[in-house]
Amino acid sequence: MFTKKELGTDSRSSSSDLEDGDREHHRSLLSNGEHAFDKHKALRSEKRQNRRNWALLSAHVFLFLLEIGLILMVAAPKIGGKDDEAVQLPHHEWIASAIEWEVRTYDDRFGIHGPFRGKPRPELDAAWGDMVRNYTVRIPKPGWRNPSSPDYVLAEFQDEEGGIMGTFSFLHNLHCIKTIRQYLLPEDYPETAEMYKATPEQPIPRHIDHCFDILRQSELCHADMSLLVFEWHKDDPLPVSLHHAQHICANTEKVNRFLEANTVPPFGSILVHPWTGKSPY
Repeated sequence: MFTKKELGTDSRSSSSDLEDGDREHHRSLLSNGEHAFDKHKALRSEKRQNRRNWALLSAHVFLFLLEIGLILMVAAPKIGGKDDEAVQLPHHEWIASAIEWEVRTYDDRFGIHGPFRGKPRPELDAAWGDMVRNYTVRIPKPGWRNPSSPDYVLAEFQDEEGGIMGTFSFLHNLHCIKTIRQYLLPEDYPETAEMYKATPEQPIPRHIDHCFDILRQSELCHADMSLLVFEWHKDDPLPVSLHHAQHICANTEKVNRFLEANTVPPFGSILVHPWTGKSPY
């Protein structure tokens, strides 16, 4: 049996021990709480830092992609619009006043009509002759071409204005068409037939063959993309193509005015062979 003293002592001792335990537990809880709070605070700080890092990274990625896009926009070739004008001939400034584009429909009717069709006659010969009348033009120096070698010298006009003798590609093509037309009618154009004779080695004379191929290359070069549609006719077994399409053409009057202003006939002393000293025409 325990005595009161013993019980009291034990009771006080137990109470004291409990109070000490409570204080330790309280301190432990406070310590744990502070540790948890610090940990939570650190996590919140870490999350904020991560968010800032992602924001900075996103901004850098956006700026990098923007720069790449701008570089591609500047470097990539443009399709359509005014940038097509960058493809120009070396002498585009000289001929700029001669070219004015317009929409035109060809005269594609069959049959004999107009001055360029039908049998040879004075009207037809005059019409074809007028088309190549202004064949040689005075090209301002330097002529947009190197003088080549000692065996090849640019043909210069020998008057005060000087300049290089030249022509335009479309005039050469018209000359080819006119020559082929006359070649097909040897009885009417005996001079042309005499000049261009067929041989077993060249059933198509060299000059005529050259003209055919130049015209082929010219058509492929310009690639007129005007549409020709087909339709059925009651009395025709095959579809018939309609040629009266719209085409983009150079204004003929402006071209002719430019030719008139720059044409120089190469006759007489204005053109002299540099080696023989003679006029070729």
